[in-house]
Amino acid sequence: VFTMKGEYAKAVASTQRALEIKERVLPPNDFSLTISLNNLGLFNFQIGNYEKAEALLQRALSIYENSPHHPQYLRISSTLHSLVAIYYLRGDHAKAEWALRRALAVQEQAYGAGSGEVAYTLTVLAEHYRITGDYVQAELLIQRAVALAEKAADEKQPVAGTTLETALLALAVLYIEKGDYDRAEAALERERAILEKLGPDYPADHLDALARVSRLKGEFDKAEQASLRAIALLEKLHGPDHFYVAAPLLSLATLYYQRGEYAKAEPLLQRALAISQKAAGTGEPIAASVLDLLGNVQSAKGEYAKADRLFHEALTLREKLFGPKHPAVAQTLDNLATLSAAKGDGAQALRFQARANEIDEHNVSLNLTTGSERQKLIYLRTLSDKVDKTISLQARFAPGDGRAREQAIALVLQRKGRVLDAMTDSLASLRRHLKVEDQELLGQLNATTAQLSRLVLHGSEHMPPAEQRKRITTLEEQKEKLEAEISRRSAGFYNRPQPVTLAAVRQTIPAGAALVEFAVYRPFDPKRPDNQTAYGEPRYVAYVVRGQGEVQWKELGEAKEIDDAVAALRGALGDPRRKDARHLARALDEKLMRPVRALAGDASQLLISPDGQLNLMPFEALVDERERYLVERYAFTYLTSGRDLLRMQVVRESRAKPTVVADPTFDGPGATQMARVDAARRPGAPGGGRRRSVTAARSLSEVYFAPLGGTADEAGTIQRLFREVNMLTGARATESALKAVEAPRVLHVATHGFFLQDTRTAAADNRPAATRGVNASARIENPLLRSGLALAGANARGAGGEGDDGILTSLEASGLNLWGTKLVVLSACDTGLGEVRNGEGVYGLRRAFVLAGAESLLMSLWPVSDYSTRRLMTSYYENLVRHGMGRATALRQVQLKMIGEGRHPFYWANFIQTGEWANLEGERSEDLD
Repeated sequence: VFTMKGEYAKAVASTQRALEIKERVLPPNDFSLTISLNNLGLFNFQIGNYEKAEALLQRALSIYENSPHHPQYLRISSTLHSLVAIYYLRGDHAKAEWALRRALAVQEQAYGAGSGEVAYTLTVLAEHYRITGDYVQAELLIQRAVALAEKAADEKQPVAGTTLETALLALAVLYIEKGDYDRAEAALERERAILEKLGPDYPADHLDALARVSRLKGEFDKAEQASLRAIALLEKLHGPDHFYVAAPLLSLATLYYQRGEYAKAEPLLQRALAISQKAAGTGEPIAASVLDLLGNVQSAKGEYAKADRLFHEALTLREKLFGPKHPAVAQTLDNLATLSAAKGDGAQALRFQARANEIDEHNVSLNLTTGSERQKLIYLRTLSDKVDKTISLQARFAPGDGRAREQAIALVLQRKGRVLDAMTDSLASLRRHLKVEDQELLGQLNATTAQLSRLVLHGSEHMPPAEQRKRITTLEEQKEKLEAEISRRSAGFYNRPQPVTLAAVRQTIPAGAALVEFAVYRPFDPKRPDNQTAYGEPRYVAYVVRGQGEVQWKELGEAKEIDDAVAALRGALGDPRRKDARHLARALDEKLMRPVRALAGDASQLLISPDGQLNLMPFEALVDERERYLVERYAFTYLTSGRDLLRMQVVRESRAKPTVVADPTFDGPGATQMARVDAARRPGAPGGGRRRSVTAARSLSEVYFAPLGGTADEAGTIQRLFREVNMLTGARATESALKAVEAPRVLHVATHGFFLQDTRTAAADNRPAATRGVNASARIENPLLRSGLALAGANARGAGGEGDDGILTSLEASGLNLWGTKLVVLSACDTGLGEVRNGEGVYGLRRAFVLAGAESLLMSLWPVSDYSTRRLMTSYYENLVRHGMGRATALRQVQLKMIGEGRHPFYWANFIQTGEWANLEGERSEDLD
């Protein structure tokens, strides 16, 4: 009765009397004592007497475990769960995990590993990992709990309904914290269906989670209604001051804060704080969150002293509860950094931000080891504003501070291209330790991507549109599950890379080289009240790192202005009839590279790590103040991130001789019925020639791929230069044959390339199309399905059989096994294009072949002719093989020769080299001329 009224002190006194009476008449280890011991422990916990509570619960546990004739497994589990709460509030996570693992073992022994009781404890254990920031373990356990609860529901076990509901709610909350709001909503929708059968006493937690996800998606009205309903329901069931009411009060206050309605938010927070503090230890996690948000409210109102006090109270409490590496601790440190910046204390702001970034990096390293690529991207997106803020703090408050610059560039190096890095590590490690079951898993993934590619690009004549969309969704979900399983398996045995530090990257930079790390960032204004208004329009910044000396930096200006200049230059470079290419190249150089050159000093090699639209531009073609192309002064190599230099230290052994795929026989049965779309003639080329791309069409299914005679000559030249070559030409140049290749020393593919523009996105962006390739008439969301290579039978659209439609999409190419391949040359048009994502590079063939394991790539940025490409490639391979030049130097020498002939950059600037620049023997020459 006392506990129902919340009068725990009276409950303690009453239960203590009952225990004393029992102890007078019963032996000290009698099983009957456990009920009072357990209850008394729980009630002491509620009033904050944790030491007394723990002693009582430990005594009860000892009696349970020494009473073999009274196997009250449910009671043992209850006691262990109570101990977990005590350990958790003390911040003793190791003991909390032990208690939960012990409870799990007891229940598995009592009820079997597939029971609903086990599912419940798995859910609680998963919640423990979520609360302590280990989302990887949390998701593995909660998925197992959901599966067991579903099985229990099918078997009509008594606790099945509530257990499944609890597990689905926990799964939804986990997805919310990982930023995967669509998955969270799906889990909540499943939970809602169960709640409707359980009655009116259950939906409050569901409504609170729904409010959170709706608010995070910007659906404020929906979020407000859900919070108000949750509060009303809990007040009706438990009264207005019950602890359960605090969480939805906090959710509603968060919504009002984000809308700038501080007068509404503050009283709700004060009420939530009073309720949580009254609940003593149980309320401490809520109290910490309330204090943190109250600090934000006071900061937004300009009450900086109050905000500072509240943030430090929240920080102390969160560090006590969660330990020093928890995401919640990083959040409060981030708030303190913003507050310090608003007060004008830039040095303090940078110190707080550095601590927050260090915690985030710890959790990123942990949580990117599992999950699909989509899940990794979503998780990292929740932290994207930290890069913006760190760069902004350095640029605004400490432009001349070397340590601040190092802090900013270190974070850029850690985050840029991070998901690509994680996915590449995962696939590579699995391939290097391949077991039969792993081979089957990779085979399933490749089969799924092939089906998905075929269905998206070509559709099905026998499948209604609605059914086709459903089938695509099913395949995408299947692909995600397989990617997540690959990550899980590979995480078990690959050596985690050492932390990415500026010092480690600096050691890999050659003496005559400079790393130029570009970044797109949004300038942060710490006096703005919320994230909706705190970040300005994107800008470019460049950091220049040498092997010795301080990091240099330069703010370059608004991203839109530079991106427009890049688009204008690309248009001129892609048409040899344009006479304004040099003028546009000089104008862009003035904005972009003249400031960088001043920072690079005497460097003769530039390691360019672009961001944004800079990924689609050849820096070699820029013109300096002396009217020289930059390639005449520098050797260029392109990187996704300066962190790539660390990856290059890993030795990769080739497994097979060089492979050349060229001159595919595109035609097949039914090709004559297709509408022919002739490839464009190369303007002004000696002898004419076709471009290795295709002109605009309504969809890829309407395109006719014309023969490319130059690729046969190109293949013959390459064959003569190598001792042994695996030649796949004509009818043998199939998609299936290319997929069967394993880690050849060199892979050369000479054919048509394509990049499908998302027409609606391009129109909305109001920018010129990046290529004269095929435009999709319907939106294809996955950019790895909008780019690829045409192979034998491409015009037949699937005559090659199941899994071979003559089209290798980027998604399929990512499944190739190229770990050990020194060089991939994509001698086709548009192979370097794709959808640009700030911080993650280009989603297209470029990304796909890195995922496949290629050490370096040679790829194109616009359509060029069959003739000029054949000439460039012939000279390139002669330099590479016959003269032993490095991969970058071999290309540069061809470019310098063509410049000397007075050729338009259309002919020589199209191809860029990414990744390792050494020669094929792995030797890096100091002579760059």
